[in-house]
Amino acid sequence: MGSYRQHIGFAAGLGVVYSLAATLVAGFHWLYGSVAVLLTTISGLLPDLDSDSGVEMKGFTGLLGVLVAISVWHHTALMDPPLPFELHLWATFFSYLVVHYGVRGLATRLTVHRGISHSVPTGAVWAALAYLHYPTSVHSLRLVMAAAVMLGFMSHLLLDEICSVDLRGARLNKAFGTAIKFWAPSPWSTLLIYLSLSYLAWRILDLWPESNPWSLTPLPPPPDLQLHLPTLPRGLPFSTSTSQ
Repeated sequence: MGSYRQHIGFAAGLGVVYSLAATLVAGFHWLYGSVAVLLTTISGLLPDLDSDSGVEMKGFTGLLGVLVAISVWHHTALMDPPLPFELHLWATFFSYLVVHYGVRGLATRLTVHRGISHSVPTGAVWAALAYLHYPTSVHSLRLVMAAAVMLGFMSHLLLDEICSVDLRGARLNKAFGTAIKFWAPSPWSTLLIYLSLSYLAWRILDLWPESNPWSLTPLPPPPDLQLHLPTLPRGLPFSTSTSQ
């Protein structure tokens, strides 16, 4: 199977190509394209959450925890009535701890490496979560980001299958065929992932627009980010204001 760096490089390369297609062909702003590259790259490591070794994966779950915490902060900020700041902060901090320390530990205990986590329906679950929780109400942008997650996830499975082929010896090793699959040896884990996917699909259908659902209408550019610095009083020797 591929190494940590190989998965990162392969997913990032596909993410760049995907981003260029979104910006040059579909007309999306480059800022959205850059986020698509990030999501594709990160998703290239998602199948290895069930790996119980590797310092790199510990760093990855930390990064994943930060992204989830940002998403939780955004969603809790939209609650009505608004949460007190203290609960807002605790919800964000707790979500980071759950992902960084809990998700990987739970996956390593409940699954085996190259089990259900290395499967197409699991990739669809991650893509569905991206669609539901990406902080926008724009359907086309949600589609682009969900597809980025699925692309990165599938890049991991594809690279594992490619690395299972010994081109020099013209033979397949015993790991061939264990990466890209639609079910796992355990019927319970397979059932659980399909139940999860069914629930997420139901939620997506509830949000799915009735008109032009597959239209990738280019979005307007994001608002310009301007750094608003306080203007010092005029007449001071250290004032940087040039206004007259």
